[in-house]
Amino acid sequence: MKRRYVQGTLLAVLLLAAPAALAQVNVAATSPAATAGEAPQVAAPFVESAAPAAPTPPAAAASTLEARLGAVESKLAGTEETVGAMQVSVDGLKKLKISGFVQGRYEYHQDAMDGWLNYKNQNRFYVRHAYLGAKYEGKNGEYFVQIDGNNNDGVVLKDAEATFVDTWTPLNLRLTIGQFKVPFGYEIGQSDADRELPERAQVILGLFPGDRDRGARLQASYDIFRLKVALVNGASFGQKDPSDYKGVVQNGFDPNGFKTVVGRLGADLGFLAGGISGLWGRTLDTKWPDPTKSDLGSMYYFEQLRLGADAQGYIDVPQVGGLAVKGEIIWARKTNLDYPVLGPANTCLNSQSLGWMLTVVQNIGPYLGVALRFDQFDPLLSSTVDSRCYDSSSATKSRDKDRLSRLGAALVLHGSANIKFTLSYEHPWEQSGAKKSNDIVTTQLQARF
Repeated sequence: MKRRYVQGTLLAVLLLAAPAALAQVNVAATSPAATAGEAPQVAAPFVESAAPAAPTPPAAAASTLEARLGAVESKLAGTEETVGAMQVSVDGLKKLKISGFVQGRYEYHQDAMDGWLNYKNQNRFYVRHAYLGAKYEGKNGEYFVQIDGNNNDGVVLKDAEATFVDTWTPLNLRLTIGQFKVPFGYEIGQSDADRELPERAQVILGLFPGDRDRGARLQASYDIFRLKVALVNGASFGQKDPSDYKGVVQNGFDPNGFKTVVGRLGADLGFLAGGISGLWGRTLDTKWPDPTKSDLGSMYYFEQLRLGADAQGYIDVPQVGGLAVKGEIIWARKTNLDYPVLGPANTCLNSQSLGWMLTVVQNIGPYLGVALRFDQFDPLLSSTVDSRCYDSSSATKSRDKDRLSRLGAALVLHGSANIKFTLSYEHPWEQSGAKKSNDIVTTQLQARF
């Protein structure tokens, strides 16, 4: 009985151990060592595996995930702020425009003289203009400043404009306070970089020696109409008054309390444009005393009136290029007024002037152009002077023969959009009939950006 019990017990143990032994055999048989014919490895004693880690509580896991998401969002927000700041900077730079040009020139004067007394009529190389400007266009505000460096005046401020821009009405109003070009006629408003001949016409140089002034300017446009009107000091700046002792520079300071009103009303049809201009104001002409001579100086008070008209036409000549015809005429009057210090007005100081110009420009293909201009300026129309004001002095007689005419021709070569070469010839002659050898040949190379 006892023997049967032992045998049953052994049989039960064998039956329980058999599956584990078979598993070991199978593993050994499929292992690389068994495949290679090596002796099977004896299995290590069974060791109970470590208990699995306790799961993280749901609240703690959610808190950790939220913290990580918060860190990512913080970094993303910082990146967005950086990108936004860069975008603001880029947008600001898009609104800022830098421009300028340099005109290097050589002039040949037929009446050239060596020395300091005739320095403007020497055969010389010099820098006529070296402009540098910056313009910022905002939504309702505009900033513009421009300087010019040249041989005659050094570095001077040309433009300094603070402008309010209207974005609500159809009139496109613009209010500017600062220093700007006088809104009179066409040629004053034309850029020095775009002019076909080297210098402006004589009537502009005579009546507007300084083409800029300081004050307030209002501009408006509607459909084809253009309006510019300004209230200015009425004193040129950066220019030497020839009547001043040793070339005293006014620098924009107005010697009287009266202001000048100037403006132009025009129309632009594209192929045809033009306008009428007017100026009215008062000026104090001063000649400073010369201490080296018995000269007490002088001071004269004048009312000035100027009227002008201009027109420009543009057509395309087949197989040749664009043709432009431009003309302008200006009449001016100066009337001497009573002055408390000097006494009553002197009618013999009254004067009327007349000047005009006609310019024809023909482009030949995309690179070449030719220009012709005839202009004339009479500072004192003889028919407007009272005969009682004439005497036998040569000074008075010379005033009656001061009309100056000039014929100019220019060849213009455009190498590209930013380089231009000009070769011009000008022949002036005087009303007096005296034959003078005073022709001028100018070569100029202009680079702009």
